[in-house]
Amino acid sequence: MSILPENYENERPLLPMFSSFMKEFKLNQLFRKCNIGKEKGIPVKDVFQAIFLLAFTGKSFSSFLHARNSVFQGKKDTIYRFLQKTSGNWRKFLFLLSSQVVTDALLPLTHLKRYTWVVDDSPYERPRSSQVEGLSRFYDHSSGRFSRGFRMLTLGLTDGATFIPFAFSLLSSHCQKNQLCPMDSSLDKRSKRAKLRKESQEKAPEVLLQLLDEALKYCPLVSTILFDSWFSFPALIKQCTTRGLSVVGMLKNTPKIYYSFGGKALSLPSLYHRIQKRSQGNIIGSGVVNLNFSGEPLLARIVLVRSEKQKNQWLALLSTDLSLSEEEIITLYGKRWDIEVFFKMVKSFLKLAREFQVRSYDALVTHTSIVFIRYIMLAVVSRRTQDPRTFGELFYAYYDEIQDITLMEALTLLLELFKSTLKNVLVLSEEKVKELLFYFVNSLPAWLREKVILMNCES
Repeated sequence: MSILPENYENERPLLPMFSSFMKEFKLNQLFRKCNIGKEKGIPVKDVFQAIFLLAFTGKSFSSFLHARNSVFQGKKDTIYRFLQKTSGNWRKFLFLLSSQVVTDALLPLTHLKRYTWVVDDSPYERPRSSQVEGLSRFYDHSSGRFSRGFRMLTLGLTDGATFIPFAFSLLSSHCQKNQLCPMDSSLDKRSKRAKLRKESQEKAPEVLLQLLDEALKYCPLVSTILFDSWFSFPALIKQCTTRGLSVVGMLKNTPKIYYSFGGKALSLPSLYHRIQKRSQGNIIGSGVVNLNFSGEPLLARIVLVRSEKQKNQWLALLSTDLSLSEEEIITLYGKRWDIEVFFKMVKSFLKLAREFQVRSYDALVTHTSIVFIRYIMLAVVSRRTQDPRTFGELFYAYYDEIQDITLMEALTLLLELFKSTLKNVLVLSEEKVKELLFYFVNSLPAWLREKVILMNCES
Protein backbone atom coordinates (compact mmCIF):
# COMPACT_ATOMS: atom_id res chain seq x y z
CA MET A 1 0.00 0.00 0.00
CA SER A 2 1.33 3.44 -0.94
CA ILE A 3 2.02 5.87 1.88
CA LEU A 4 1.42 8.84 -0.43
CA PRO A 5 -1.78 10.85 0.05
CA GLU A 6 -4.24 10.72 -2.86
CA ASN A 7 -3.81 14.42 -3.68
CA TYR A 8 -0.03 14.47 -3.52
CA GLU A 9 0.25 16.32 -6.86
CA ASN A 10 -0.52 19.62 -5.17
CA GLU A 11 1.88 21.34 -2.84
CA ARG A 12 -0.65 23.51 -0.99
CA PRO A 13 -2.63 20.73 0.75
CA LEU A 14 0.73 19.35 1.94
CA LEU A 15 1.88 22.64 3.46
CA PRO A 16 0.01 22.15 6.76
CA MET A 17 1.34 18.58 7.00
CA PHE A 18 4.88 19.77 6.31
CA SER A 19 4.61 22.68 8.76
CA SER A 20 3.30 20.36 11.47
CA PHE A 21 6.16 17.92 10.82
CA MET A 22 8.72 20.77 10.97
CA LYS A 23 7.29 22.06 14.23
CA GLU A 24 6.81 18.71 16.00
CA PHE A 25 10.32 17.42 15.33
CA LYS A 26 11.99 20.86 15.54
CA LEU A 27 13.73 20.75 12.17
CA ASN A 28 14.95 24.34 12.52
CA GLN A 29 16.88 23.37 15.64
CA LEU A 30 18.32 20.36 13.84
CA PHE A 31 19.48 22.64 11.00
CA ARG A 32 21.47 24.70 13.50
CA LYS A 33 22.90 21.63 15.27
CA CYS A 34 24.11 20.22 11.96
CA ASN A 35 25.47 23.53 10.64
CA ILE A 36 22.94 23.67 7.78
CA GLY A 37 22.27 27.33 7.11
CA LYS A 38 22.63 30.33 4.80
CA GLU A 39 24.66 33.47 5.29
CA LYS A 40 22.15 35.75 3.55
CA GLY A 41 19.11 35.84 1.31
CA ILE A 42 16.14 33.47 1.57
CA PRO A 43 16.01 31.58 4.91
CA VAL A 44 17.19 27.99 4.88
CA LYS A 45 13.73 26.81 5.98
CA ASP A 46 12.13 28.23 2.83
CA VAL A 47 14.75 26.74 0.50
CA PHE A 48 14.44 23.35 2.21
CA GLN A 49 10.65 23.57 1.97
CA ALA A 50 10.80 24.32 -1.77
CA ILE A 51 13.00 21.29 -2.48
CA PHE A 52 11.05 19.08 -0.08
CA LEU A 53 7.64 19.83 -1.67
CA LEU A 54 8.85 19.70 -5.27
CA ALA A 55 8.22 15.94 -5.57
CA PHE A 56 4.55 16.44 -4.59
CA THR A 57 3.72 19.16 -7.13
CA GLY A 58 3.83 16.91 -10.21
CA LYS A 59 5.98 19.54 -11.94
CA SER A 60 9.53 19.64 -13.22
CA PHE A 61 12.03 21.88 -11.44
CA SER A 62 11.81 24.51 -14.20
CA SER A 63 7.99 24.53 -14.21
CA PHE A 64 7.96 24.76 -10.43
CA LEU A 65 10.15 27.89 -10.43
CA HIS A 66 8.04 29.66 -13.07
CA ALA A 67 4.64 28.74 -11.67
CA ARG A 68 2.58 31.81 -10.69
CA ASN A 69 1.14 30.22 -7.55
CA SER A 70 4.48 28.89 -6.30
CA VAL A 71 5.18 29.49 -2.62
CA PHE A 72 8.91 29.83 -3.36
CA GLN A 73 10.16 33.18 -4.64
CA GLY A 74 13.84 32.33 -5.08
CA LYS A 75 15.91 31.64 -8.18
CA LYS A 76 17.38 28.49 -9.69
CA ASP A 77 20.87 29.28 -8.36
CA THR A 78 19.49 29.53 -4.82
CA ILE A 79 18.41 25.89 -4.96
CA TYR A 80 21.66 24.63 -6.46
CA ARG A 81 23.84 26.58 -4.00
CA PHE A 82 21.88 25.02 -1.15
CA LEU A 83 22.32 21.52 -2.57
CA GLN A 84 26.07 22.02 -3.00
CA LYS A 85 26.61 23.70 0.37
CA THR A 86 29.60 21.99 1.92
CA SER A 87 29.36 22.82 5.63
CA GLY A 88 26.14 20.96 6.51
CA ASN A 89 26.27 17.54 8.14
CA TRP A 90 23.29 15.74 6.61
CA ARG A 91 24.23 12.36 8.06
CA LYS A 92 24.03 13.73 11.58
CA PHE A 93 20.74 15.41 10.65
CA LEU A 94 19.24 12.07 9.58
CA PHE A 95 20.47 10.32 12.72
CA LEU A 96 18.98 13.00 14.98
CA LEU A 97 15.67 13.19 13.11
CA SER A 98 15.17 9.42 12.74
CA SER A 99 15.96 8.65 16.37
CA GLN A 100 13.59 11.40 17.49
CA VAL A 101 10.81 10.11 15.21
CA VAL A 102 11.21 6.57 16.56
CA THR A 103 11.27 7.74 20.19
CA ASP A 104 8.43 10.26 20.05
CA ALA A 105 6.11 8.96 17.31
CA LEU A 106 6.56 5.19 17.00
CA LEU A 107 7.67 3.75 20.34
CA PRO A 108 4.34 4.67 22.00
CA LEU A 109 2.66 2.38 19.43
CA THR A 110 5.03 -0.61 19.44
CA HIS A 111 7.22 -2.29 22.03
CA LEU A 112 10.95 -1.76 21.61
CA LYS A 113 11.54 -5.53 21.26
CA ARG A 114 9.75 -5.50 17.90
CA TYR A 115 12.33 -3.17 16.33
CA THR A 116 15.21 -4.48 14.26
CA TRP A 117 17.95 -2.91 12.18
CA VAL A 118 17.74 -3.62 8.46
CA VAL A 119 20.55 -3.09 5.97
CA ASP A 120 20.61 -3.44 2.20
CA ASP A 121 21.95 -1.72 -0.88
CA SER A 122 20.13 -0.63 -4.01
CA PRO A 123 21.27 0.81 -7.37
CA TYR A 124 21.41 4.60 -7.56
CA GLU A 125 21.53 4.81 -11.34
CA ARG A 126 22.75 7.72 -13.45
CA PRO A 127 22.80 5.98 -16.87
CA ARG A 128 23.18 9.15 -18.99
CA SER A 129 25.75 10.88 -16.81
CA SER A 130 29.45 11.06 -17.56
CA GLN A 131 30.79 13.92 -15.40
CA VAL A 132 29.15 13.16 -12.05
CA GLU A 133 31.77 13.13 -9.33
CA GLY A 134 32.47 9.56 -8.19
CA LEU A 135 30.41 7.98 -10.99
CA SER A 136 31.33 4.31 -11.36
CA ARG A 137 30.43 1.15 -13.20
CA PHE A 138 28.91 -1.47 -10.91
CA TYR A 139 27.20 -4.83 -11.26
CA ASP A 140 23.52 -4.88 -10.35
CA HIS A 141 22.76 -8.36 -8.95
CA SER A 142 18.99 -7.87 -9.19
CA SER A 143 19.01 -7.16 -12.93
CA GLY A 144 22.14 -9.18 -13.79
CA ARG A 145 23.81 -6.35 -15.71
CA PHE A 146 26.32 -3.54 -15.27
CA SER A 147 25.02 -0.02 -14.58
CA ARG A 148 26.34 3.52 -14.21
CA GLY A 149 25.93 5.30 -10.92
CA PHE A 150 26.36 4.30 -7.27
CA ARG A 151 25.30 1.62 -4.80
CA MET A 152 23.08 3.21 -2.16
CA LEU A 153 23.88 1.37 1.08
CA THR A 154 21.04 2.05 3.53
CA LEU A 155 20.59 1.31 7.23
CA GLY A 156 17.17 1.65 8.81
CA LEU A 157 14.90 0.57 11.63
CA THR A 158 11.60 -1.30 11.34
CA ASP A 159 8.97 -2.79 13.63
CA GLY A 160 7.32 -4.71 10.81
CA ALA A 161 4.82 -1.91 10.14
CA THR A 162 6.91 1.24 9.58
CA PHE A 163 10.42 1.56 8.20
CA ILE A 164 12.53 4.58 9.20
CA PRO A 165 15.82 5.16 7.31
CA PHE A 166 18.70 6.15 9.59
CA ALA A 167 21.74 6.52 7.34
CA PHE A 168 23.04 5.88 3.85
CA SER A 169 26.23 6.00 1.83
CA LEU A 170 26.45 6.42 -1.94
CA LEU A 171 29.16 3.89 -2.75
CA SER A 172 31.41 4.40 -5.71
CA SER A 173 33.53 1.48 -6.87
CA HIS A 174 36.61 0.65 -4.77
CA CYS A 175 38.18 -0.77 -7.95
CA GLN A 176 39.87 2.03 -9.87
CA LYS A 177 39.22 0.54 -13.33
CA ASN A 178 35.45 0.81 -12.68
CA GLN A 179 35.59 4.48 -11.67
CA LEU A 180 34.27 6.52 -14.61
CA CYS A 181 34.73 9.96 -13.05
CA PRO A 182 37.22 10.59 -10.20
CA MET A 183 36.45 12.28 -6.91
CA ASP A 184 37.71 15.80 -6.25
CA SER A 185 41.30 15.26 -5.08
CA SER A 186 41.92 18.91 -4.15
CA LEU A 187 39.98 18.73 -0.89
CA ASP A 188 41.63 18.85 2.51
CA LYS A 189 41.95 15.21 3.63
CA ARG A 190 40.83 16.18 7.15
CA SER A 191 37.54 17.73 6.01
CA LYS A 192 34.17 16.02 6.28
CA ARG A 193 33.74 16.24 2.50
CA ALA A 194 36.98 14.35 1.86
CA LYS A 195 36.11 11.69 4.45
CA LEU A 196 32.73 11.05 2.80
CA ARG A 197 34.42 10.60 -0.55
CA LYS A 198 36.98 8.24 0.91
CA GLU A 199 34.22 6.26 2.59
CA SER A 200 32.36 5.91 -0.71
CA GLN A 201 35.32 4.00 -2.18
CA GLU A 202 35.55 1.46 0.65
CA LYS A 203 33.94 -1.98 0.57
CA ALA A 204 30.28 -2.21 1.57
CA PRO A 205 30.81 -4.35 4.75
CA GLU A 206 33.35 -1.84 6.10
CA VAL A 207 30.99 1.10 5.46
CA LEU A 208 28.10 -0.83 7.01
CA LEU A 209 30.01 -1.29 10.27
CA GLN A 210 30.81 2.43 10.37
CA LEU A 211 27.14 3.35 9.87
CA LEU A 212 26.11 0.77 12.46
CA ASP A 213 28.54 2.12 15.08
CA GLU A 214 27.09 5.61 14.63
CA ALA A 215 23.48 4.39 14.66
CA LEU A 216 23.97 2.42 17.89
CA LYS A 217 24.90 5.68 19.63
CA TYR A 218 21.39 6.97 18.94
CA CYS A 219 19.40 3.70 19.39
CA PRO A 220 21.55 1.45 21.60
CA LEU A 221 18.66 -0.75 22.81
CA VAL A 222 17.82 -2.30 19.41
CA SER A 223 19.65 -5.62 19.46
CA THR A 224 18.83 -7.40 16.17
CA ILE A 225 19.95 -6.77 12.60
CA LEU A 226 18.59 -8.33 9.39
CA PHE A 227 20.73 -9.15 6.33
CA ASP A 228 20.07 -10.51 2.91
CA SER A 229 22.40 -13.08 1.35
CA TRP A 230 24.85 -10.44 0.02
CA PHE A 231 25.89 -9.51 3.57
CA SER A 232 25.52 -12.81 5.48
CA PHE A 233 29.19 -13.79 5.61
CA PRO A 234 30.69 -15.27 8.80
CA ALA A 235 33.26 -12.46 9.14
CA LEU A 236 30.61 -9.72 9.05
CA ILE A 237 28.25 -11.68 11.29
CA LYS A 238 31.05 -12.02 13.85
CA GLN A 239 31.72 -8.26 13.72
CA CYS A 240 28.03 -7.59 14.44
CA THR A 241 27.89 -10.00 17.37
CA THR A 242 30.90 -8.28 18.98
CA ARG A 243 28.72 -5.13 18.99
CA GLY A 244 26.04 -6.91 21.03
CA LEU A 245 23.73 -7.59 18.08
CA SER A 246 22.03 -10.81 17.11
CA VAL A 247 21.96 -11.46 13.37
CA VAL A 248 19.16 -12.93 11.27
CA GLY A 249 19.91 -13.31 7.59
CA MET A 250 19.55 -15.39 4.48
CA LEU A 251 22.59 -17.43 3.45
CA LYS A 252 24.07 -17.63 -0.01
CA ASN A 253 24.02 -21.15 -1.45
CA THR A 254 27.70 -21.40 -2.29
CA PRO A 255 30.34 -24.13 -1.79
CA LYS A 256 32.96 -21.50 -0.85
CA ILE A 257 31.72 -20.77 2.69
CA TYR A 258 32.01 -23.43 5.41
CA TYR A 259 30.19 -24.04 8.68
CA SER A 260 31.21 -26.39 11.49
CA PHE A 261 28.51 -29.02 12.04
CA GLY A 262 29.01 -32.28 13.89
CA GLY A 263 32.76 -31.64 14.13
CA LYS A 264 33.15 -31.25 10.35
CA ALA A 265 33.55 -28.20 8.10
CA LEU A 266 30.64 -28.30 5.66
CA SER A 267 29.44 -26.02 2.89
CA LEU A 268 25.76 -25.12 2.83
CA PRO A 269 24.86 -27.72 0.15
CA SER A 270 26.68 -30.40 2.19
CA LEU A 271 24.93 -29.24 5.36
CA TYR A 272 21.58 -29.65 3.59
CA HIS A 273 22.27 -33.37 3.09
CA ARG A 274 23.38 -33.82 6.72
CA ILE A 275 20.43 -32.16 8.48
CA GLN A 276 17.54 -34.44 9.42
CA LYS A 277 14.60 -33.51 7.22
CA ARG A 278 10.87 -33.36 7.83
CA SER A 279 8.38 -34.92 5.47
CA GLN A 280 5.72 -32.21 5.77
CA GLY A 281 5.50 -28.45 6.12
CA ASN A 282 7.48 -25.59 4.66
CA ILE A 283 10.37 -26.04 7.11
CA ILE A 284 12.73 -28.76 5.91
CA GLY A 285 14.85 -28.87 9.05
CA SER A 286 17.39 -26.98 11.14
CA GLY A 287 20.73 -27.39 12.85
CA VAL A 288 23.13 -25.51 15.11
CA VAL A 289 26.51 -24.69 13.55
CA ASN A 290 29.69 -22.95 14.65
CA LEU A 291 30.78 -19.96 12.57
CA ASN A 292 34.14 -19.49 14.28
CA PHE A 293 36.68 -22.24 13.56
CA SER A 294 39.36 -20.74 15.81
CA GLY A 295 38.91 -19.19 19.21
CA GLU A 296 35.66 -18.86 21.11
CA PRO A 297 32.75 -20.64 19.35
CA LEU A 298 30.08 -18.53 17.64
CA LEU A 299 26.96 -20.69 17.49
CA ALA A 300 24.08 -20.05 15.12
CA ARG A 301 20.94 -21.86 14.05
CA ILE A 302 20.44 -22.52 10.32
CA VAL A 303 16.84 -23.14 9.22
CA LEU A 304 16.16 -24.70 5.81
CA VAL A 305 12.89 -23.59 4.21
CA ARG A 306 11.19 -24.76 1.02
CA SER A 307 11.03 -22.11 -1.68
CA GLU A 308 7.53 -20.83 -2.51
CA LYS A 309 8.38 -20.36 -6.19
CA GLN A 310 9.97 -23.77 -6.78
CA LYS A 311 9.11 -26.55 -4.34
CA ASN A 312 12.24 -28.52 -5.22
CA GLN A 313 14.42 -25.55 -4.21
CA TRP A 314 15.26 -24.45 -0.68
CA LEU A 315 16.41 -21.36 1.22
CA ALA A 316 18.62 -21.12 4.30
CA LEU A 317 18.09 -18.62 7.12
CA LEU A 318 20.60 -18.07 9.93
CA SER A 319 20.10 -16.69 13.43
CA THR A 320 22.75 -16.15 16.08
CA ASP A 321 19.99 -15.99 18.72
CA LEU A 322 19.51 -19.66 19.64
CA SER A 323 16.49 -18.85 21.81
CA LEU A 324 14.41 -18.14 18.70
CA SER A 325 12.30 -20.96 17.31
CA GLU A 326 12.36 -21.83 13.62
CA GLU A 327 9.03 -20.08 13.04
CA GLU A 328 10.21 -16.96 14.89
CA ILE A 329 13.34 -16.76 12.74
CA ILE A 330 11.26 -16.92 9.55
CA THR A 331 8.81 -14.30 10.83
CA LEU A 332 11.60 -11.99 11.94
CA TYR A 333 13.39 -12.22 8.59
CA GLY A 334 10.12 -11.26 6.87
CA LYS A 335 10.50 -7.75 8.30
CA ARG A 336 13.45 -7.19 5.96
CA TRP A 337 10.96 -6.69 3.13
CA ASP A 338 10.18 -3.21 4.51
CA ILE A 339 13.44 -1.84 3.14
CA GLU A 340 12.55 -3.12 -0.34
CA VAL A 341 9.27 -1.19 -0.16
CA PHE A 342 11.27 1.86 0.92
CA PHE A 343 13.56 1.60 -2.13
CA LYS A 344 10.55 1.31 -4.41
CA MET A 345 8.90 4.37 -2.89
CA VAL A 346 11.89 6.71 -3.01
CA LYS A 347 12.71 5.74 -6.59
CA SER A 348 9.26 5.56 -8.15
CA PHE A 349 7.40 8.31 -6.28
CA LEU A 350 9.87 10.55 -4.41
CA LYS A 351 12.15 11.14 -7.43
CA LEU A 352 15.43 9.86 -6.10
CA ALA A 353 18.20 10.42 -8.70
CA ARG A 354 15.73 12.02 -11.17
CA GLU A 355 14.92 15.44 -9.75
CA PHE A 356 18.09 17.48 -10.28
CA GLN A 357 20.93 17.22 -12.78
CA VAL A 358 23.82 17.81 -10.38
CA ARG A 359 27.43 16.73 -10.72
CA SER A 360 28.79 17.39 -7.24
CA TYR A 361 28.96 14.47 -4.80
CA ASP A 362 27.91 16.88 -2.02
CA ALA A 363 24.74 17.76 -3.95
CA LEU A 364 23.92 14.07 -4.41
CA VAL A 365 24.22 13.49 -0.66
CA THR A 366 22.09 16.54 0.18
CA HIS A 367 19.31 15.64 -2.24
CA THR A 368 19.25 11.98 -1.16
CA SER A 369 18.95 13.10 2.48
CA ILE A 370 15.96 15.32 1.62
CA VAL A 371 14.30 12.41 -0.24
CA PHE A 372 14.79 10.25 2.89
CA ILE A 373 13.21 13.00 5.04
CA ARG A 374 10.20 13.07 2.67
CA TYR A 375 9.73 9.36 3.26
CA ILE A 376 10.07 9.75 7.04
CA MET A 377 7.31 12.38 7.12
CA LEU A 378 4.98 10.26 4.98
CA ALA A 379 5.73 7.15 7.04
CA VAL A 380 4.82 8.93 10.28
CA VAL A 381 1.60 10.37 8.83
CA SER A 382 0.64 6.99 7.36
CA ARG A 383 1.26 5.17 10.65
CA ARG A 384 -0.78 7.68 12.63
CA THR A 385 -3.75 7.61 10.27
CA GLN A 386 -3.84 3.85 9.63
CA ASP A 387 -2.75 2.25 12.92
CA PRO A 388 -5.83 1.47 15.07
CA ARG A 389 -3.72 2.00 18.19
CA THR A 390 -3.64 5.76 17.51
CA PHE A 391 -7.25 6.30 18.59
CA GLY A 392 -6.15 8.50 21.46
CA GLU A 393 -6.77 7.77 25.11
CA LEU A 394 -9.54 5.26 24.35
CA PHE A 395 -6.98 2.67 23.22
CA TYR A 396 -4.66 3.21 26.17
CA ALA A 397 -7.55 2.98 28.65
CA TYR A 398 -8.51 -0.47 27.37
CA TYR A 399 -4.88 -1.49 26.93
CA ASP A 400 -4.21 -0.88 30.64
CA GLU A 401 -7.14 -3.11 31.64
CA ILE A 402 -6.71 -6.00 29.18
CA GLN A 403 -3.36 -7.79 29.20
CA ASP A 404 -2.26 -10.14 26.46
CA ILE A 405 -2.89 -13.82 27.15
CA THR A 406 0.32 -15.81 27.20
CA LEU A 407 0.77 -18.74 24.85
CA MET A 408 0.56 -21.25 27.69
CA GLU A 409 -2.70 -19.78 28.99
CA ALA A 410 -4.17 -19.82 25.48
CA LEU A 411 -3.20 -23.49 25.01
CA THR A 412 -4.79 -24.40 28.35
CA LEU A 413 -8.06 -22.73 27.40
CA LEU A 414 -8.12 -24.42 23.98
CA LEU A 415 -7.44 -27.90 25.39
CA GLU A 416 -10.11 -27.51 28.09
CA LEU A 417 -12.60 -26.39 25.46
CA PHE A 418 -11.61 -29.35 23.26
CA LYS A 419 -12.13 -31.80 26.16
CA SER A 420 -15.53 -30.40 27.10
CA THR A 421 -16.64 -30.48 23.45
CA LEU A 422 -15.68 -34.17 23.13
CA LYS A 423 -17.56 -35.05 26.31
CA ASN A 424 -20.73 -33.06 25.69
CA VAL A 425 -21.18 -33.30 21.92
CA LEU A 426 -19.84 -36.78 21.20
CA VAL A 427 -20.75 -38.19 24.66
CA LEU A 428 -17.45 -40.00 25.14
CA SER A 429 -15.97 -41.59 28.24
CA GLU A 430 -13.03 -40.08 30.13
CA GLU A 431 -10.67 -42.79 28.79
CA LYS A 432 -11.73 -42.16 25.19
CA VAL A 433 -11.29 -38.40 25.60
CA LYS A 434 -7.76 -38.91 26.95
CA GLU A 435 -6.95 -41.22 24.03
CA LEU A 436 -8.14 -38.63 21.47
CA LEU A 437 -6.19 -35.91 23.26
CA PHE A 438 -3.09 -38.09 23.13
CA TYR A 439 -3.40 -38.50 19.34
CA PHE A 440 -4.13 -34.80 18.95
CA VAL A 441 -1.05 -33.69 20.92
CA ASN A 442 1.24 -36.10 19.02
CA SER A 443 0.04 -34.67 15.70
CA LEU A 444 1.10 -31.13 16.68
CA PRO A 445 4.39 -29.60 15.42
CA ALA A 446 7.40 -30.47 17.58
CA TRP A 447 7.87 -26.97 19.04
CA LEU A 448 4.18 -26.77 20.04
CA ARG A 449 4.02 -30.38 21.27
CA GLU A 450 6.88 -29.73 23.71
CA LYS A 451 5.04 -26.75 25.20
CA VAL A 452 1.81 -28.75 25.60
CA ILE A 453 3.65 -31.63 27.31
CA LEU A 454 5.44 -29.20 29.59
CA MET A 455 2.15 -27.55 30.46
CA ASN A 456 0.55 -30.90 31.36
CA CYS A 457 3.54 -31.80 33.54
CA GLU A 458 3.31 -28.52 35.44
CA SER A 459 -0.44 -28.89 35.92
